[in-house]
Amino acid sequence: MSVQTASNNPPLCMACAVGPAVALENRRRGRNYPGKLARLALVGMLLVSGTSLAAVAPPLGTAQSFAVLGATPNVNNTGPTIVTGDLGVSPAAAVVGFPPGTVIGTIHAADTIAASAQSANTTAYGVLAGEACNTSFGVPTDLAGMTLVPGVYCFASSAANTGLLQLDAMGNSNAVWVFQIASTLITGSASTVAVINGGQACNVFWQVGSSATLGTTTTFVGNILALTSITMQTGASLSGRALAQTGTVTLASNAVSVCSLAGSLAPTTLTTQASAATSLGGRIHDTGTLTGGVAPTGTITFQSFGPNDATCTAAPVFTSVLTVAGNGSYVSADFAPTSAGTYRWIATYSGDAANAASATACNDANESVAVSAGPAHVAITPTLSEWAMAFLVALVALAGVASMQKRRVKLPKVL
Repeated sequence: MSVQTASNNPPLCMACAVGPAVALENRRRGRNYPGKLARLALVGMLLVSGTSLAAVAPPLGTAQSFAVLGATPNVNNTGPTIVTGDLGVSPAAAVVGFPPGTVIGTIHAADTIAASAQSANTTAYGVLAGEACNTSFGVPTDLAGMTLVPGVYCFASSAANTGLLQLDAMGNSNAVWVFQIASTLITGSASTVAVINGGQACNVFWQVGSSATLGTTTTFVGNILALTSITMQTGASLSGRALAQTGTVTLASNAVSVCSLAGSLAPTTLTTQASAATSLGGRIHDTGTLTGGVAPTGTITFQSFGPNDATCTAAPVFTSVLTVAGNGSYVSADFAPTSAGTYRWIATYSGDAANAASATACNDANESVAVSAGPAHVAITPTLSEWAMAFLVALVALAGVASMQKRRVKLPKVL
């Protein structure tokens, strides 16, 4: 395997430099390399800590809540795949194979959220592609057997992993790895990428210049941002994100779980829309749409405040609590007001271990419902002319009846 080191930067691959311990072992075995080389190797290893923070995690924006995001022609699945997190496709609208696949989150097919996520994906891809390299590989490279410290690793062509690749955070939970791959990323069957010594899968980024393929039963970590497509073969698993910019994401009996950074909460947004105005006897409700979370759980609590409570400071007149299972829209139970006036809603998302809480406020736009008393009941009092008309009608009716009775009477014959 040929390894080229980026200009003015030491190699960040622990298997790519000769450390002092190795030099001592070489001396013990009779391999007495010049002492100057050993000293230079030691300096290189010490400088690693100074360059290990060169890699920077890009903001993912709306794409943060997506475990799977495809572009065109679809997101395609076969078998009992489980996606934990949102699944989206844009600009295409086809999501194939769910079911039998399961999404523990929300499916966004060619909607505004999916489009926004693709825009964020494109931006993040560009940020990753622009980061300066710490270590460069000039030829197709198999990473199997390597242990890599944090940094930016650049591949002039393709990258592969046919065995075990370890990413060593060296105790730094904020350590970041960026892999800039000009061509393809391909893993072998049953291969593994593991983050060790305090690292987090969410801080691993694979910027792939064409397409990525995870072989059967691969165990993989990190955010894959592929320019074209991503294919996960049967049984492969991913803790991170599969974000394809222009092509499809193909799944086959996989487990894909969107990651979140330990100690940080994903921001959430709760937007609401109250039902239309009604009158007494009708029913009202509120609809909350949760976005931005990473496979959020918890609850959304809807509270309605009475018409005499313009600041929503008194006890609510109605409360409805719904269980959250992913981003999406949730509709409160119906409420039948008993007094006319303006009813105001407040909706609150509880948050969970990975997602921040969010809420609406009293008198927010679209959170008030006007309830009217309904049409007034008006007693109808006949006027004098109306009484006269009624009396005339009655007389005509009586005359008619009398006439009919007279015709039925038979007069006696005169002798």
